[in-house]
Amino acid sequence: MVSSEWLKKAELFGALNETQLNTLLCDSFIESFPEGKIIFRQGDEATRLYILIEGIIDLTVKTHEKIDFMTSKIDKEGAVFGTASLMEPYQYNVTAICLESSKVLTIEADHVKKSIEEDPRMGMEIMKRLASIYFNRLNDMRAGVKSLLKILKLKTP
Repeated sequence: MVSSEWLKKAELFGALNETQLNTLLCDSFIESFPEGKIIFRQGDEATRLYILIEGIIDLTVKTHEKIDFMTSKIDKEGAVFGTASLMEPYQYNVTAICLESSKVLTIEADHVKKSIEEDPRMGMEIMKRLASIYFNRLNDMRAGVKSLLKILKLKTP
């Protein structure tokens, strides 16, 4: 099991106090996944929140043309994924695949949502961090698309 000090270093929970962190940890567990394992698929019901302990997770989106487009690579200890489990319609909007053997802290989303309802201050801190994470990942994705378009433009006669 991980400690409340470790969880406080996770990108989503840094503003929480020890009591709040321990509340979240009481319904969590560590899972290990082999390389190539799909943790969840885009469109699945989102029931769990994940925090990377070690490894690398690839988050991809399947477009209408059925092409997988990489949106993010989760490779930093404490990085969170599966955040759709905290927002309606509670469906994963990406597919999470292990690029190497990985270990993650898994928290049941219903437990997090209940804790947020019982402690609105905790909920506000989590949602502020969640918005920041989404904003940063969106900007990273935009930068990647911009770079790709520049490369394609250079190769086009």
